[in-house]
Amino acid sequence: MPKYISWIPTQPEYIDTFFELCPVSPSDVVYDLGSGDGRVLFTAVEKGAGRCVGIDIDPALVKAASEEAKNARMDHKLTFIEADIMGVDLSEASVVFCYMHSAASAALKPKFGKELKGGTRIVMESFPVMGWQPVKVIDNNGILFYLYIMPAKETEEYRIIVGTPINDYY
Repeated sequence: MPKYISWIPTQPEYIDTFFELCPVSPSDVVYDLGSGDGRVLFTAVEKGAGRCVGIDIDPALVKAASEEAKNARMDHKLTFIEADIMGVDLSEASVVFCYMHSAASAALKPKFGKELKGGTRIVMESFPVMGWQPVKVIDNNGILFYLYIMPAKETEEYRIIVGTPINDYY
């Protein structure tokens, strides 16, 4: 997958919104696509996730996150992979977190449909998956988070106009 945007970390005040939409348990395998420094996955472990996998194309961020996991003695639960997410099998994920531009979401949509098993939860920060009806949306001070559960419901009614969802949430 081409690099759609440079790394823009999820701000600390928004991280808990992922878990408000999608609480995690010891049976969850959480993937963060474009994991950056791993901040969302470190929180996932703290909130009880069984295992977490971060995928990022930036070798420096992957190295820093891996070192932090080792220093925090969380490396038995956290793995960081330097890779293009399009080349990584997501089939073992029970939860997928993603903060990527709409073009990346569009590119990932068929991959999600092919690789994610029924019941897998996806939380997208800021950019919804066009054509999929979210199960729930949370607005955290103007930052929108979208929850989808696979298989996602296709809909003609959910469109994006200048980044704003137009549907029954508004």
